[in-house]
Amino acid sequence: MIAPVESAAVTSRPLLSVVSTLYRSESFLEEFVARVSENARLVAEDYEIILVNDGSPDGSLSFALSLARRDPHLVIIDLSRNFGHHAAILAGLAATSGERVFYLDSDLEESPELLPLFWEEMNREALDVVYGRHPQTEGTQFRKVTSNAFWFIFNALSDTPVERNLCHVRLMSRDYVNVLNNMPERSLFLGGLYAWPGFRQKAMSIERKLRRAQSTYDTWKRIGLMTRSIIAFSTRPLEALFLVGALMAALSFVAAGAMIALRIFSSETVMSGFTALIVSIWFLSGVLLAGMGVLGLYIAHIYVEVKARPRVIVRAVHRFGSAPATTSEPAPVKP
Repeated sequence: MIAPVESAAVTSRPLLSVVSTLYRSESFLEEFVARVSENARLVAEDYEIILVNDGSPDGSLSFALSLARRDPHLVIIDLSRNFGHHAAILAGLAATSGERVFYLDSDLEESPELLPLFWEEMNREALDVVYGRHPQTEGTQFRKVTSNAFWFIFNALSDTPVERNLCHVRLMSRDYVNVLNNMPERSLFLGGLYAWPGFRQKAMSIERKLRRAQSTYDTWKRIGLMTRSIIAFSTRPLEALFLVGALMAALSFVAAGAMIALRIFSSETVMSGFTALIVSIWFLSGVLLAGMGVLGLYIAHIYVEVKARPRVIVRAVHRFGSAPATTSEPAPVKP
């Protein structure tokens, strides 16, 4: 028998909140809700399942609503449009009220049966977070290489080291979730946000089974995520840009001194011809454009943050059962 959290007996909030997002999830939903409900009942009598519709273009929302009408534990949050996976996850976490919060993607690539395992591990070691880590065995060779390269570059540049190949699936304490909910970032990289608060966290190796014929993250989305992650958690690209500029200035002084010396003490022509001139111009232009690009990325990141728009807009919250409501009016989730 898996022991519940002791504080649940003295609070009116549910013991467990399960959160997931919906995007092209219609074909997985019925199995997902059935398996999540079955495993939630193993650890908590009082639980809620919050499904966030992230502007899914298929019938995910209508099917989720039909399930919610039959199951009082289900809460459906309908966003006004697609705001992205990470923003939708945080919108779901902001709506939770459970003493513990379990997040799991609705495509069932990670098993809902991980919930009792994570719960037991959290109880045994008094942890704040138990999360999944998968071996990088699925996908094309290109995807494996680029994934490994991303994690190597990110951890080399960032002051917040992140576990390689981590999954979103995780069981979290109320205190930890409250910290995540209070983070104001708009340009999101959840891998870094998960690690930054600290707390007592533990990774558990899990298996993933690819269920989608095609990932909802295309190449450009992955590149954008990589760029945002490095900009959001590291200033080292700016430091590297300064060092490159300083090194080039130092080398130019040395080269200038050498050419002046050769001009004075030697009759040889120094660096004659257009080739050296063109190569130098191209090299310096490339360095300058790259440096401007790095600065532009940081300025764009600042621009997004300064506007302080809400991360998501909630069109409606659908709650058909008798479970205690976390919000009574459809309203934007607080950023």
